[in-house]
Amino acid sequence: MVKMMMKKTTSQDFLQAEITSCLLSWYHFNARSLPWRQTCDPYAIWVSEVMLQQTRVETVIPYYQKFLKQFPTIAALAAAPESEVLKVWEGLGYYRRAQLLIKGTTAVMERFGGHLPAKPEILATIPGIGAYMSGSLASIAFNLPVPAVDGNVIRLVTRILAWPEDSGTANSKRVITDWVRAHFPIHDAANFTQALMEMGALVCLPRNPRCFDCPVKQFCKAYCEQQPERFPVKKAARELPSERRIILRITWQGRHLLQRRPQKGLMAGFWEYPNLLAQPYEDAAVLAERWSLKYLGVALPMNLNGRMTHVYSHLRWNLEIYDGGWPSELTPPELKNGVWLLPEEEEKLPRVAFIRQLNKTRISTSTGSS
Repeated sequence: MVKMMMKKTTSQDFLQAEITSCLLSWYHFNARSLPWRQTCDPYAIWVSEVMLQQTRVETVIPYYQKFLKQFPTIAALAAAPESEVLKVWEGLGYYRRAQLLIKGTTAVMERFGGHLPAKPEILATIPGIGAYMSGSLASIAFNLPVPAVDGNVIRLVTRILAWPEDSGTANSKRVITDWVRAHFPIHDAANFTQALMEMGALVCLPRNPRCFDCPVKQFCKAYCEQQPERFPVKKAARELPSERRIILRITWQGRHLLQRRPQKGLMAGFWEYPNLLAQPYEDAAVLAERWSLKYLGVALPMNLNGRMTHVYSHLRWNLEIYDGGWPSELTPPELKNGVWLLPEEEEKLPRVAFIRQLNKTRISTSTGSS
């Protein structure tokens, strides 16, 4: 019985080593040349990991290069005004990532003298660095065998295992993490972690996976069963809640009225045109005039210019754009957190995403995201 157990263990070890070898070999010949793969600087890798969350590689590259040019070190970013950082981040979306990155670099300056620690359990205590990112930084930046399980890795591993459970459960996450941990090569954790991610990005695609290019298809149960797209198993997606928003684009002497959002919550600290949350049955034009009477002292006539939809990760805004003009010969009253800005002045501020889209295009029924 002892001999059988030893044989089983040896066979399992051989299989794991074979899968690992195939993935590393494939990565060596097929990995994309990306700027964050050309550096050993843990800070630069940290910036890339933050930017790549829920954002395509092609979108991230120019932002990454511009960001590091302006904030080349942890110390430089920690010392920068938040508004300056958010302006460089503008257009990349999910702005809370940038705010947490600032908090994280500040904590690293205060606690670790500006040097990112290598241990994952310490990394996880830094603001903005959770379980996934502590693993990815420990693995990619410091070459430690610490699993980093993102969507690409989940998809690849659940297909290899033909894992039948919802991939979002605690048990599934544990199984996937254990699989990754068991397959780490000696002294090459960084390349192995990136090989898993690259496979998910280039070959093991969510739709129409390129199984014919897969270096581990002979080990993949989903491929053998000819149903790779069945995995990962997921619970039904929840429909996004929506809000009706009335956007007031008010002009005075070529300037637009902008207000700053609160420092907490959605798009915290960003600038936007005044807007109102409205119920489906409410008259938008009446609401717009009431707002101008309350805050500007005059019931400005407002005209519907168009509609657009903007989708956040957890919320859909159905926008109705109303235009109005303040009499050019009169000086408008001052508003709390409000300023009148010329287009070139407005461009310098970090603004909510739909404003940039609104001013670039003729308004109709269109869609944006952030």
